[in-house]
Amino acid sequence: MKTIAELNAMKEKRGELFGAGMHHVLVCGGTGCTSNKSMAIINALKEQMAAKGLEKKMRIVMTGCFGLCAKGPIVVVYPEGTFYSLVTVADVEDIVNEHIINGKPVERLLHKEETGETVMKLEDTEFMKKQKRVALRNCGVINPECIEEYIARDGYQALSKVVTSMTPQEVIDEVLASGLRGRGGAGFPTGRKWAFAKASQGDVKYVCCNADEGDPGAFMDRSVLEGDPHVVIEAMAIAAYAIGSNQGYVYIRAEYPIAVQRLQKAIDDAKAYGVLGNNIFGSDFSFNLEIRLGAGAFVCGEETALMTSIEGKRGEPRPRPPFPAIKGLFGKPTILNNVETYANVPAIIRNGAAWFNALGTEKS
Repeated sequence: MKTIAELNAMKEKRGELFGAGMHHVLVCGGTGCTSNKSMAIINALKEQMAAKGLEKKMRIVMTGCFGLCAKGPIVVVYPEGTFYSLVTVADVEDIVNEHIINGKPVERLLHKEETGETVMKLEDTEFMKKQKRVALRNCGVINPECIEEYIARDGYQALSKVVTSMTPQEVIDEVLASGLRGRGGAGFPTGRKWAFAKASQGDVKYVCCNADEGDPGAFMDRSVLEGDPHVVIEAMAIAAYAIGSNQGYVYIRAEYPIAVQRLQKAIDDAKAYGVLGNNIFGSDFSFNLEIRLGAGAFVCGEETALMTSIEGKRGEPRPRPPFPAIKGLFGKPTILNNVETYANVPAIIRNGAAWFNALGTEKS
């Protein structure tokens, strides 16, 4: 894919498939649900579909995390958006017979709130109805292992915009104006960090992503990478364009096997489609991305220790200054943001800084 026209044509083609007048059965493939045998549910659905000749009536989609992990495995059936929770393999035949064939929801599987109230749709749950998802907009919606589904949801539109119609400084100005701050905890203005790296002199610059997430039970970055890995790839490419980098690294702990596998597939697919690699969208901008696995050391969540680990050394913090924007990975100017920070960037570029700045509270 070398042109924006090709990107838009693929988006339209995939969009037609989504609206093909069939039932789309979405099954959570995040860590929480897979640990409760959601992949066995997918296999059972495929067996039922084949046995009953329903290939033209239903489509099975493995998604990332829906968010209600305690209620998994989760199955959502569109176009109605019917939300089934705590589904087991034994329930699959009823879902196919009653819902797919006869068009009636399986009442006993419908989600129940803590109050005992039955809720038909996922978006009507107390958990979801007050949310406005940006970083998680595709999680639980698309198959994270299918680049075409990401493209159908405006994927890589932001990257095509910046490399064909924006200067690096304009990209930085947009991110600055949005008010986006680092989501890893420090809250440093993302655009300012990028500006420092752009202004630094260096023949080589690097873009890094912190996906180490060492806090016990943390699932934020893991959920994004398992459910929407392409959003991080697109954002890192945008960041690379902004600061003048051609190489990026995602540092992720090896204890996240599903996230690692899906991210690697996403990188491979992005290269195959031409949105990573040389001369992206026919421009003179090139960017490559690699994964580096961490061994679980909590200290490697600190930015300088993380970079030291990427270099193949023991992950120990380095004194600052100099800060990474001046002297980071391999002694070169480097920016490091975490997964959630990057996940907001494509939406900011597509919708504009004012749109993002209007979200949340006054100072958040």
